[in-house]
Amino acid sequence: MAKKKSNINPKGKKEQAVPAKNPIKRKKSKLVSGLNFDKGFWSKNGIAAAILFLLAMALYATTINFEYVLDDQIVLTKNNYVKKGLGGLGDIFGKESMSGYFDQQRDLVVGARYRPLSIATFAIEYEFFKVPSIGADGNSTYTGNSKVSHFINILLYGLTALLLFRVLTVFIKEKKERPWFFSISFLASLFFVLHPIHSEVIANVKGRDEILAFIGALATLFYALKYAKTNSMLSLVLAMVIFFISLLAKENSLTFIAVVPLVLYLFSDTDFNRIGKITGALTITAVLYLLLRYQVIGYFLSSGKEIRDIMNNPFYGLDFSEKFGTIFYTLALYIKLLVFPHPLTHDYYPFHIPVLGLFDFRSLIGIVLNLGLVFIAFKTFKKGSILCFGILFYFITLSIVSNIPFTVGTFMNERFVYFGSLGFCLILAWLIVDKIPEWLKIKEGEANILGYGLLGLFVIGFGLKTIERVPAWATPLTLNAAAIKISKNSARANCFYATALFQEYKVMNPSPERNALLDEITIYVDRAMEINPRYGSAITMKSGVIAEQYKRDNDVDKLLNEFYKILVIRRSVPFIDQYLDYLIDRVPAKKISDFSIKSADALIQQNDFNNAMKYLTKYGVNVNSGDANVNYKLGKLYERVGDAAKAQTYLTRARQINPSLQ
Repeated sequence: MAKKKSNINPKGKKEQAVPAKNPIKRKKSKLVSGLNFDKGFWSKNGIAAAILFLLAMALYATTINFEYVLDDQIVLTKNNYVKKGLGGLGDIFGKESMSGYFDQQRDLVVGARYRPLSIATFAIEYEFFKVPSIGADGNSTYTGNSKVSHFINILLYGLTALLLFRVLTVFIKEKKERPWFFSISFLASLFFVLHPIHSEVIANVKGRDEILAFIGALATLFYALKYAKTNSMLSLVLAMVIFFISLLAKENSLTFIAVVPLVLYLFSDTDFNRIGKITGALTITAVLYLLLRYQVIGYFLSSGKEIRDIMNNPFYGLDFSEKFGTIFYTLALYIKLLVFPHPLTHDYYPFHIPVLGLFDFRSLIGIVLNLGLVFIAFKTFKKGSILCFGILFYFITLSIVSNIPFTVGTFMNERFVYFGSLGFCLILAWLIVDKIPEWLKIKEGEANILGYGLLGLFVIGFGLKTIERVPAWATPLTLNAAAIKISKNSARANCFYATALFQEYKVMNPSPERNALLDEITIYVDRAMEINPRYGSAITMKSGVIAEQYKRDNDVDKLLNEFYKILVIRRSVPFIDQYLDYLIDRVPAKKISDFSIKSADALIQQNDFNNAMKYLTKYGVNVNSGDANVNYKLGKLYERVGDAAKAQTYLTRARQINPSLQ
């Protein structure tokens, strides 16, 4: 039996036990400071939250009685997927966002559109809240419920105000001595709610994509900050999931891949390792979204087909100086509208925004102003700098719709600064609360008269302007009537106003007032075509006006001459073809035949042989087969395109009618 080893040494002293090596301890995560997630936030800030929510709802409450306008027909009223209700969700998420309107992917704008989330909410609305109506054919049908659509928009805006206030309080440090109503977080949220430039997003149902995207982006920021504070994997997963949902609303949320680390760096002491993890997680989420988008649309930015319609690509045909001169001018206008939001319009299409060269003084102002702000941002780039953050937040969120990295289909739009306006609101609140007292050396507790005065000026000014602007969105007529006062040089504004007036004209009984209205419509549609001669919507509208003038005046020569002018520009207008079918049995065949020859000659000059053949065949030979001139021209045209058999047939017939033709 083995002896037990004694711990008594030879000298009789008891040996001390050798301590075991300390086990490797897991390094504790650094406690992040600068981020405030105190419990009981809503109970402590109930009054502030109630003011923001109720004010957002009250400002836009009248929109509940508004109609659908503008692109609402693309995403809702005439979207075939939406009209399937819940049954259309598969198509909504599986196809390009304009396909439900056009019944196919048309690739009309750069990058196409994949924004299924808001359209899905419209389908759900339609499923449960659609209203019965009588169609033009007298049959019963259903339409969307505009009251529900508008209510949901203003409800979401109210929730945006609450979420924005909560997120700002997480990373903006306030002095405890300040009253709640004079804190940066509250005032920035208040200015955001009041800002008139948001009226387009809230009062236009289609603007829900912006609202949902911003809510998702703010929620992403909230949970990303919570992960930085607590190292909770659940918070990181929630940030990724919400970010993906936000991207399904609109691509603008991609910019928060830069916003989130910027907030963490400027307003907390989060280590770079954790900032990197958060940024990496959001980047992976964005890549997954982009892959899904690619799978649905078939490409990332370019379909390979050049977009030549200036109504969808206003920079088509412009050189470098003209493109970027115009862009910097619009960037100056954005800043002007944030500070002084007047006048407002929904239409910044060609050529309400003029084409300018880089050395035009208006472009130079834009260059100096924007580069100056960038310089200030980097000059003040330090921990806790709200000025720096506000400027960078504005530029980061605007970048994706600035037309600099890629064109977005129009020169500018007020809704494009819905995200970015928060940067301005933060800077304004910071100036009032922090900077003015510092400049004037006002001590805590002393009255900040200038600050309160500036606060009152912007609150009253923004509030009154929003109240004044919102009613313009009530109907297509009110909206376009407001736009034409501002956007007089926009082809789209002139065309849309003419279209809105035409809708009024169609329901009027014959009268001198109705005739006068038709003459007024003519002025606006002619102005639209003067600005953009190839504008398809204006040409279609002009065709309808010409037809109505013929019904009134019964002047067929004027009708055909006006149709000819349009065909020379557009070459193919379905409405004209339909109207010629209507006229065939109502006017002398010779007039239609002469029109077809004249039109064909013009089309041949433009090398449009197919349409030339169509007019010669359908409205020439078929209407008046005994016209030698028609047969001869058609024979020569077939000879030109290499169809010898048909050429011989028509040339023989022409010479039989008129032997002198060679």
